[in-house]
Amino acid sequence: MTHLQDWMDKEGEIILREIGIKKGQQILDFGCGTGVYTVFASRIVGGSGKVYALDSDEEGLLRDLISKIEKEKIKNIEIIKTSGEIEFPLSDESMDVVLMYDILHLLDDDERNKLFMEASRVLIKGGFVSYHATHRGGNEHFNLDKIHNKMKANGLYFNAEFKRPMFHWAWIEDSLILNYLKNQ
Repeated sequence: MTHLQDWMDKEGEIILREIGIKKGQQILDFGCGTGVYTVFASRIVGGSGKVYALDSDEEGLLRDLISKIEKEKIKNIEIIKTSGEIEFPLSDESMDVVLMYDILHLLDDDERNKLFMEASRVLIKGGFVSYHATHRGGNEHFNLDKIHNKMKANGLYFNAEFKRPMFHWAWIEDSLILNYLKNQ
């Protein structure tokens, strides 16, 4: 079991690089919460890239991200505060990557379908969705075949699987990350 601080200092950014995030990319972090992955992604994409951190602020989670941005003087993160709707105020085919980390369990089937449709709309051809598959334990909604089929129905095809330690709430746990490539 990896210790939280060790993971934050060393592994988190490395894992995002392994899943395919690169310098200069445009990233959407859907359901960014406190911005753990948002900040890592912003470091990787650098000044020539940008990360859009989208979430509602029901629990004040975005305050933590705003504090991190101010403290670290980060210039390449744009916060998109929503009231919970699943519509991205982004242009068609404008994102290289859409992160869906620890969020699908909070959505019903209709919302997940809308999310996959919106992700496909904003992704460039050859871009990808990266899904951190949490809260799957026996839940029919999280049957991976069902997720694969819903992604595929929206032009997103299973491309890669990673088993890595990932941040989940306030700890690190062994996790499954699935990447879905937008059909070229």
